[in-house]
Amino acid sequence: MAIMYPSNIAEYNPTESERMVYNALRDQLPDSYEVFYSVEWSRHKNGKMEKSEADFIVAHPTYGFLCLEVKGGARLYVQDNVWYLDDLKYGPRKLHRSPYKQAEESMYYFVDLYSREANINYNGIYAAGVVFPFFNINNLDIQLSDRESACTIDAPKMDDLEKSIKEMFRAWGGKKYGLNMYSKSEHDTLMELIRKRIAVSAAAGALVKYKESQLAVINRVQDDYIYFLSNYPQFYIRGGAGTGKTWIAIKMANMEANRGKRTLITCVSKPLSKMIQDNVNSGVIVKDIDSLLTEVIDGYEPPYANVKEGLLDHLKDNVTKYDAIFVDEAQDLNEEVACVLKCLLSDEKKSNLGVFYDDVQKLKSETFGDAFMIDAPPFLLRENIRNTSNIYEYAMKNTNLGMDVIRNPVEGPHPEAEKIRDRKHLTQRIENLLKEFIIDEGLSNKSIVILFERMEDASDYIREGIAQWRFVEHIPEKENEVYVSSAFDFKGLESDMVIYVHHIDSGENINYIAYTRAKFYLYELVLK
Repeated sequence: MAIMYPSNIAEYNPTESERMVYNALRDQLPDSYEVFYSVEWSRHKNGKMEKSEADFIVAHPTYGFLCLEVKGGARLYVQDNVWYLDDLKYGPRKLHRSPYKQAEESMYYFVDLYSREANINYNGIYAAGVVFPFFNINNLDIQLSDRESACTIDAPKMDDLEKSIKEMFRAWGGKKYGLNMYSKSEHDTLMELIRKRIAVSAAAGALVKYKESQLAVINRVQDDYIYFLSNYPQFYIRGGAGTGKTWIAIKMANMEANRGKRTLITCVSKPLSKMIQDNVNSGVIVKDIDSLLTEVIDGYEPPYANVKEGLLDHLKDNVTKYDAIFVDEAQDLNEEVACVLKCLLSDEKKSNLGVFYDDVQKLKSETFGDAFMIDAPPFLLRENIRNTSNIYEYAMKNTNLGMDVIRNPVEGPHPEAEKIRDRKHLTQRIENLLKEFIIDEGLSNKSIVILFERMEDASDYIREGIAQWRFVEHIPEKENEVYVSSAFDFKGLESDMVIYVHHIDSGENINYIAYTRAKFYLYELVLK
């Protein structure tokens, strides 16, 4: 069986013809083939952004790659140089252009992309063709194309796809077919470029329909989880990065507030508390730990990181009590703060208390210990719903952390890492990456965040910027702004693309945190 990307297209809302071709390619081609479904691409042409898509890219380490355009329907015809597809269900519809031309445009796009990115001509065979899985082109009244017959796969050819694919490679390759001119490194480079293209498209919204469908399933699972937890007024939830802890906390807080309970959500990170505030209803009170402790502790002086002991001795009289408290990223709290939070409950034993944490993301040796005084063991969340499988696998491999988490089925490019010589080199790479993804690829500046292990490495950029770019510590409001944050402050948050800047001796825990903020694309800049 061929290696398929994605491994299941059921949630991608494919057409019936695409589903049929996907299944046939998967079942009939051997595992030496890799097949990519629905690869979107874009480029600047004549001053405009041109966007298109390859229905399938079929790649082989000996031959090269080919792009396939799939057209279903009962028949295809051309009238006055305009292409029409006759659909049994919806009737005739006009196509924007020849499906052969569309497949060839995708083919030439990836050939050009390879030459630009690898700085060398592509030596493999590149090919393009059209698949008509539902009809025999010999039954048509006209000739669809003057291209070789191997460029067309119709219903009769669907029964022997491997032969049809090889014939298409042979037709386009000519004398190159059968010669071993295509190296493994060249093929690996091509595969990574295709995965990168998929990730950029996903970050730009190509997977919105899939993510919405996946989110609907996740919502149902989370709702069942919440229903189960409703039997436990006080509980721990432990889960790795991207397992949905924050969203369950938000849903439970909204539920309790809707029941008329005075409800609080708290966490250490101010950016995370801002995100939570944006997603709860008006009845939920959201406070970061510094704000909360300033309110309830006499003489408290932020930041929380400087607090060692003695908080409970200075708890104010007549502080506001809560019927429900939910604590997110609780691994950042010590035992004394946990005790203060417990004291803020209306009833320390019967009021609702939910504590969400991931001990893998703990950066300090101190813990909340037993100060929440919850007897039950933690409930576990194990399925990652944020990162592509490639990103999470990279995080595990490079940190040996989070090994018990089940990876997301969505696949993407392998994260890239680059060693940086000095400050000038770092500035150049950041500028080039922003140009590549925001200007050349058309990715929204709101889809990218630059995380720093140490914020002092970002201070000059925040103050002076780089070229046209201005760096801000919040979601960008202008087109030339880019969000920068410490990896620690970005805990609990996520971004489509993450550029992570850190020193070569950075710790595994902070690296795990930074890696797992990236949903689709991760680029690592390592300072020597």
